[in-house]
Amino acid sequence: MVYKYKNYKYSIPAEVVGKHFEKLEKEEGSLTSKIVLDSARAEESPIHSLFEWDDSVAAEQYRLRQATQLICNLTVEVETEEKPIECRAYMDVSEAKTGSFVNVKSAFQVEETRDIVLKRALNELIAFKTKYKNLLELQTVFEAIDTLEKVI
Repeated sequence: MVYKYKNYKYSIPAEVVGKHFEKLEKEEGSLTSKIVLDSARAEESPIHSLFEWDDSVAAEQYRLRQATQLICNLTVEVETEEKPIECRAYMDVSEAKTGSFVNVKSAFQVEETRDIVLKRALNELIAFKTKYKNLLELQTVFEAIDTLEKVI
């Protein structure tokens, strides 16, 4: 297999990481986050440098991740003409998805942020289509995504 990174580029070539993961899967029977982390603990591990080993820094990063999860998991009921719908209370409206959240009402009232949210949603649909393109049962869904690409 030829390994590549999907989005983020790491300091270690994808091929090195992929071969390491293959070895772990062969040894353990499957690959989990815990198996990967445990394998990275040894300084001689090929993936050791990809992790934060300073506990105070890692703890702060973990708490920031928890805060982001809290923001992302809060929902609100929005009144519509038909019936109320539940949706996320806050949305990241930064172009680069940097974690700059505003309430959902504000996100959709400003044309610029509404466009950002719609384009992000479309990109997620395109990613879904790319991931599952081999499933013929989803062809009508893919066609709907293609139609949306022309509109948004």
